[in-house]
Amino acid sequence: MSESESHGQVVRGCIVGTDYLSEIVTHSGVISEIRRVPGETSSSDCWISPGFIDIQVNGWRGKNFNRESVMPEDVLEVVRMLWEYGVTTFLPTVTTESRESLSKSMAALRQAAEESAEVDHACPLIHLEGPYISPQDGPRGAHTLEHVRPPTIEEFGFLQECAGGRIGLVTLAPEQEGAIPFMEELAGKGIVMAIGHSDASPEDIAAAVNAGAKLSTHLGNGSHAKIDRHRNYMWEQLARDELSASLITDGHHLPPAVVKCMVRCKGVERSLLITDAVGLAGLPAGLYSDWDKPVEVTQDGAARLHGTPYLAGAIEPLTRNVQRAVQFAGISLADAINMVTINPARLMGMADRIGSVEVGKDADLVLFDWDNEKYELTVTQTMSQGQWVFPNGDSQ
Repeated sequence: MSESESHGQVVRGCIVGTDYLSEIVTHSGVISEIRRVPGETSSSDCWISPGFIDIQVNGWRGKNFNRESVMPEDVLEVVRMLWEYGVTTFLPTVTTESRESLSKSMAALRQAAEESAEVDHACPLIHLEGPYISPQDGPRGAHTLEHVRPPTIEEFGFLQECAGGRIGLVTLAPEQEGAIPFMEELAGKGIVMAIGHSDASPEDIAAAVNAGAKLSTHLGNGSHAKIDRHRNYMWEQLARDELSASLITDGHHLPPAVVKCMVRCKGVERSLLITDAVGLAGLPAGLYSDWDKPVEVTQDGAARLHGTPYLAGAIEPLTRNVQRAVQFAGISLADAINMVTINPARLMGMADRIGSVEVGKDADLVLFDWDNEKYELTVTQTMSQGQWVFPNGDSQ
């Protein structure tokens, strides 16, 4: 519930993690005051959360950041569409492609942020996932083999220039030739380094952590179907307290028991939820033959290469991942919300302005209903920089 107060906003509800009603006052795009409503206890009719953060979004509803044809206006459309699901901050993610294609995607993302204050706020950084990954079937996932290559500082510098310095997260395989010194140099510049799409040995993972790696990207995915039961890259990353882990908990990418074990192993404070959404996300069920490869979007929220059991990317919104994390891992709603707010904010060095409901932070807020019996989260309103953007804004 919200109302105006001297040209600002007053948002009333129960802040996730508390059991009483609060009023949050916003002015000039930031939270200016938080006050408890005297004598009122929460009925949980309206929950308030910081704006959700997703550090891995490849596209949404037909828009694909990895296509050479991507335009700045496409990025703005995705920003507005994701407001419907409470996402106020996300990292546009560009995956393995040719140097020319990557440069065009980076230039479009840069231009979008320079031309739109909405994009600049919602997309403060870019996630480069590949092309410096394992060429092996399994770890490579759906990335194109012909464009997989070892990392070079020269190429990264070129892409960073195209991106206007906005690349802030890089996922790569530490076993690739030259990867460890590459990671050391980028980590020294404040770029978050992540292990993913990798067939790394325990020694490779140890070297990556020593080089500054902080994250395991979509742990449990982008890997072989079968691995050694003891000596493998899954256990090694789970055992490393220096590494946080991002998880796709949509019900398709990881079985419930795996989600539960991973969250218990990493701890809530080192677990992040991501969508890894591809451009087919948000589209109705059906066969999409005009995509890179024929892909079937199913009624139960999966996207599979047509005629195969293989997933062709994630298509569920972040709200679904929050729901399934509570259901699968047996954690509280507050813990799951932390996984899409303060945890990614801290990882990416943005916790000074987003990720929690505190005075002085950006007024990025989500109001939602929660059904604890059905594990259903329904966003009712989204605020970005003190302005209501869903359902009263331009979201589609």
